[in-house]
Amino acid sequence: MTTRTEALIIGAGLSGIGQAVALARAGIDFVVLEKAPDLGGTWQSNTYPGAACDVEAHLYSYSHTKNPFWRSTYAGQEEILGYLRGVAVRHGLLPRIRFGIRAVSARWDEGAAEWTVETADGTTYVSRFLVLGVGGLHMPRIPELPGAATFRGSTWHTSCWNNDVDLAGKHVTLVGVGASGVQVVPHLAERAASLTIFQRTPPWVLPKADAAIPAWRQRLFAWLPAAQSLHRLGIYLQREKRGFGFHTRPDLLRVAEPIVRRRIAEQIADPSLRALVTPDYPLGCKRVLFSTDYYATLNRPDVHVVSGSPAEVRQDRIVDEAGGEHQTDILVYATGFDLTGSFDRIEIAGIGGRSLKEAWRGGIHGYHGLAVPDFPNMFMVGGPNGFAPYTSVVPNIEAQARYVVQAIRTTRSTGARALTVRHDATARFLAEMRTRFARTIWAPDKCRNWYQSDSPGGTVLWPSSTLHYRLRLRTLCRDDYRFLHAQESVGTFRDT
Repeated sequence: MTTRTEALIIGAGLSGIGQAVALARAGIDFVVLEKAPDLGGTWQSNTYPGAACDVEAHLYSYSHTKNPFWRSTYAGQEEILGYLRGVAVRHGLLPRIRFGIRAVSARWDEGAAEWTVETADGTTYVSRFLVLGVGGLHMPRIPELPGAATFRGSTWHTSCWNNDVDLAGKHVTLVGVGASGVQVVPHLAERAASLTIFQRTPPWVLPKADAAIPAWRQRLFAWLPAAQSLHRLGIYLQREKRGFGFHTRPDLLRVAEPIVRRRIAEQIADPSLRALVTPDYPLGCKRVLFSTDYYATLNRPDVHVVSGSPAEVRQDRIVDEAGGEHQTDILVYATGFDLTGSFDRIEIAGIGGRSLKEAWRGGIHGYHGLAVPDFPNMFMVGGPNGFAPYTSVVPNIEAQARYVVQAIRTTRSTGARALTVRHDATARFLAEMRTRFARTIWAPDKCRNWYQSDSPGGTVLWPSSTLHYRLRLRTLCRDDYRFLHAQESVGTFRDT
């Protein structure tokens, strides 16, 4: 069975839904393939206790579909998922989403100038344009620990939480203290008999100024949407102001470090534990985390922090690097995600059958986080160099979605069959990324973090303001693309 459409979106998470809304509003025919039984992406799969967003809910939502009834400053997983479902219903997306359909390959047909996508259930989708909204935070990274196969207890990653297992009375070991680890620690400590935390690098954890949104404000935003728009703009501009310290003046971030150190000193009585959880690197060079009860939880007598990674797993215990043994019934990994794994699970072949994996042999990269040379009519939403960690990804996603619509319309208006970003334009962009990245707080000379990569751009981030990024994407620069016209020979592109 073959289904034809103008545009095919892979993924129904925050990026895919944002692109679907943009296409629907532009009157462009599309279909969305989602491998899960429900939409939501990371907010559908991450159901661990305490899962929530570190960005204010009014900014972590689409500007075109506001929610005046957010219950608190920062929304939790269930509320965000409910919001995304509401967006899909409001914009009539559900009939266009194919749930439980996993794309396994996508191949560019040079003769027909279209993409052929094969799925795990044997169905085929053919589209003129292909949009990858697969996201980067849903392929769990699990370390290969010696003896892991001998462990008799339950094991899972935070992104695949086992809600059927009762934690009461159990000895739990948590590996990793990234964003999900910091969020889940207080909940694990409340339920388990004991909690052992393996920490390679202590994070900077700032207080999370969360609060219930009063009913009068919800009613005001519902009655006067412009008021909510102004509120959202205020949050955005405040975060952009803070972002200046991340991407241009890292020295400005130092003022926050004494606040965190003072908080650690106030909440943790044991001097050795206090030293263990105090970062020795500049605030901001790794992801800054937010919690009101993380440090206080570490002070509990039934919570133990171990420096380093597990050295060995045995039948009922975990061995640390110093040889100490920790009784364990449940082993939980909060070890992050494989950024490229989301793309690697689909075999994507462009011009001449060249695979995306081969194109990224020198590191994952793209032009403005959107396009890759030799992959015509293909775009990524939320791709490399398309997001900044100090603010919401949503404004960038909306800018990318509008850009894809613009690219489709430009291809149509020029009478072209396809467009592909030029190699030289991509090289200039990546050179700019290297230059800008060098002055940020995330640069390699300041510390090591997952933002750094072996790509030609040196990073997966957008190392500037998101306002700058959005202004860049307002207009498609035709000189940066090549267009294939009907009269040209198969597989060739000419500059326009």
